[in-house]
Amino acid sequence: MLYSPFHDIAFAHYPKTAGHSLVEWFRLTFPDARFVESPEHYDVSHLPVRSSLERLGIIAAPAPSSRNRVAQFLNRAARRLSAPNRAEYCPTRIIGVLRDPFEMLVSLFEYWRAFPFTQPQDQFVMSARVGTFPEFLDMAVVRGCSYSYEAFFDVGGPAWSSTRLIDFRTIETGLKTVCQEFGIASPHPLLYRNQGPTSGRGLEPYRLAAGLLMTDVHRHFRWYYTSAAQIMVRGADPLK
Repeated sequence: MLYSPFHDIAFAHYPKTAGHSLVEWFRLTFPDARFVESPEHYDVSHLPVRSSLERLGIIAAPAPSSRNRVAQFLNRAARRLSAPNRAEYCPTRIIGVLRDPFEMLVSLFEYWRAFPFTQPQDQFVMSARVGTFPEFLDMAVVRGCSYSYEAFFDVGGPAWSSTRLIDFRTIETGLKTVCQEFGIASPHPLLYRNQGPTSGRGLEPYRLAAGLLMTDVHRHFRWYYTSAAQIMVRGADPLK
């Protein structure tokens, strides 16, 4: 996450959703912005929303779990007494982008396969570098190595009401709409290096290779296919 303390606004970047373009735009718009977690390989960070807010101290991290059942009961009771009927909430504004999950996974597979890593990588990355696309897809959505969108953006969490997720297919107009809603004076041009979506070009061979794993893609990213269409910003007011 890239965060501006002065404006209390952040860009949460899910992999392969125009991250470099939006990081550049965000820094031009909010010069005080900094990464919550320093990037290791390139100038983007993929730390999920809740983890980022906890590291920033904006929301409280969960207390260490205790194996003592009496202690667990007393901790839960203390929390209920200290904040009865109050949901956790924070007003931090968050901007993110949602991309068709299968298109995103294909882009991630191709990117990791070609990126010149200089250090050993984890099993998920290596499945793209030396394995087949079905092997990579199995790691992503069957073994759960890829975050679901609702988990990454903490859907329903403390900052959910002030989170705006832009449709990757209309990212420029969607970002303009979010800027208007949030009262952001954006520099021009809005995005510098955005290549735009592939619009399905070149995906058919990957669909054929995926075979029955397509069912697992839809299962893992079910929220995107069933609910995201109602909240994605596309260049007008968010759909109700």
